[in-house]
Amino acid sequence: MTRLLNGIGCVLILGGIVMGFIFGFKDDPGIHWPEAFSWWFGGTVSGVLFFAFSLMLEYLEQNNEFLRELLDRTQEQAQPPPSLGNSKASLKSLRGYKMKSRD
Repeated sequence: MTRLLNGIGCVLILGGIVMGFIFGFKDDPGIHWPEAFSWWFGGTVSGVLFFAFSLMLEYLEQNNEFLRELLDRTQEQAQPPPSLGNSKASLKSLRGYKMKSRD
């Protein structure tokens, strides 16, 4: 996907430059600078935006890969908690005990 976005960015930049020359330097007398600059600027900005989106997507894929690796490492290192033995306490010895105000 990043290659596709980089390719689209290159095509937009090159297309903007070519179209700027085509529309800016027409056969009729004089150079049409506003048309040429608008094509050059538009193509360059559009291409750079596609490059930036491609770069963000590439960083996102790298972060996803790193997070998956960390998750795999933590799952390998995870050990079951140590046994606490018999957790049921016998309360028979406390039967009939009454709390006093000083307790």
